[in-house]
Amino acid sequence: MQNLILDNITLTILIPLWIFLIIMAGRFFSVYVNQGVTNILTLLSSLFGFVVSLIVYKNIGYPLDWSITFIRINDFVIDFGIRVDRLSVILLAILFFISFCVQLYSVSYMKEKTKNYRFFALLNLFNFAMSFLILSPNLFQFYVFWELVGVVSYLLIGFDYEKQEKSNASRRVFLVNRIGDVALISAIIFSSYFMYNYAGNKTFVSLSFEDFNAISVILSAYTSQIIFISICVLFLLAAMVKSAQFPFHTWLQDAMEAELPVSALLHSATMVIAGVYLLTRLVPIFDMNGDIYRAIILIGIITAIMCSIMAILEKHPKKILAYSTSANLGLMFMALGLGNIKAVVILLIAHALMKSSLFLLLPHGENKTFSYTEFYCFCISGLSLCGLILLGFSAKEYSYILINNIWLKYLYTFASILGAFYITKLAISLYGNAEKGRKIKPLELISVLFIIGTSILLYFKIKGWQYSLGAPFYCSICGIVFILILEKLNLLSKIGNCPKIIENINNVQIVKLYEGITNLACNIERVIYSLNIIPKKILLCGVVAFNWIEVNILNRFIKLVAECTKMLSKLDMKMQTKNIQTYNAYAFIFITLILALIIIAYKLILGQVS
Repeated sequence: MQNLILDNITLTILIPLWIFLIIMAGRFFSVYVNQGVTNILTLLSSLFGFVVSLIVYKNIGYPLDWSITFIRINDFVIDFGIRVDRLSVILLAILFFISFCVQLYSVSYMKEKTKNYRFFALLNLFNFAMSFLILSPNLFQFYVFWELVGVVSYLLIGFDYEKQEKSNASRRVFLVNRIGDVALISAIIFSSYFMYNYAGNKTFVSLSFEDFNAISVILSAYTSQIIFISICVLFLLAAMVKSAQFPFHTWLQDAMEAELPVSALLHSATMVIAGVYLLTRLVPIFDMNGDIYRAIILIGIITAIMCSIMAILEKHPKKILAYSTSANLGLMFMALGLGNIKAVVILLIAHALMKSSLFLLLPHGENKTFSYTEFYCFCISGLSLCGLILLGFSAKEYSYILINNIWLKYLYTFASILGAFYITKLAISLYGNAEKGRKIKPLELISVLFIIGTSILLYFKIKGWQYSLGAPFYCSICGIVFILILEKLNLLSKIGNCPKIIENINNVQIVKLYEGITNLACNIERVIYSLNIIPKKILLCGVVAFNWIEVNILNRFIKLVAECTKMLSKLDMKMQTKNIQTYNAYAFIFITLILALIIIAYKLILGQVS
């Protein structure tokens, strides 16, 4: 049974790569590849992967590992293989199911677009990269496919690269994710360095997830507290960037330039969950220091609230859903910080299903309209995402009852109110786009119904779990009632003026405040000067002294700063070549310098201690 499971899983994740190579090789050698055959092969690969994942989940009892030696340098060994356990199989099933629905939707959506063969090829490559990331047995292999997922997402976002805005958006997404990539490889190298020097078992050097409990103990024992926390912070930073947590949530807005199917894929169960998945794998190392968990909780709750507020102020439907993605991932961070892995998984599944259906249901085409049937499906998915019905209700309530801090409960319920508020606001704004009698594209509607139907089945599957009707449910209802009242009073449109109000405060009101303070200071100076309390000669000397300081020190310093900034700007303009290979070279040089400086500092510290 063990070999059968490993063989089927390996076949499942290699089939998308095979289809990608068939499509691209056919186009490269100018061989005709029928688009219908490409669509069928793509859909069958995802469907096969989903079915195999369900069978494996039902039969797997304990983690299974298979690996071969990939790199060997003396006693430094890095393995390549797969690790199959219940968590990885669940994520694999979600990946292939969402991919199947998105690909089915894309058959209709991309029908009239040019070069759709490349689109389906990239979808297959994305499935391959994400599958191997999920099943990676060690951190080195995890990083390789972490990078490949980033590269493929860059290609998918910039699919219509002829359009300048899409090309620029894909570059910005790629460059922001470089921050997380540098943080992750730095943490991996540092951890592997300590394992090589202090671990008796050299197999720990590859940082395998199977041995991560022992690795965590050794790291905690043989490093100072500052170095250990620094490694944990680097891992956390990588997860924050990949999962679009505040303040790195901005790259998701740029990713909205992608086609609707790409947005549905990236925002649901694939790219953005890589950060959350990394943290779940690193739980043993975080157990060594409780402050890291508190930091994860703080990051999660700040992101959930801040991004929910931004979603309320936003008008563009895709950007509202992008902020919603960051907010819901923030709730997953909070649940993970509380040690509630089961709640993280339920939230992840619920968010993946509902967010993908919401993206697929957004109006598209020339007139940006959709049918009432699609609008009702949108409302069902939105209510589930708010935590009022179906799987979203179970996820929100189950994660809430395990919170043991009263302030966290208040913040969680506040986030629930905001979530219901912006989803209802979006539904109201889209209601005007609903058109009676509009023709429904069958494949697009079927893909959405598959997702909603699966959410209903999963809701009844976990209905017997221990959770009850709680505060998030009632708070979400309050949020919906409140926005409906605002709509009834014709006050909802004024929410869109909030950014203008903030801009007015920054550009007008604060300027007036500064003018008032200046006038007050000027009047005080005149009063003091007219009363002759201080002799005029002393005041004159003070004025002359301050004038000299201003002219010869402050002005020159400001001029020097301006010149330096100007020089740096010119240098930065020369470095901005719009060439990804050049940017990778910069990143490599930067990482090398940072690592060299850290190693030198570490050696000096060891010398001082000894």
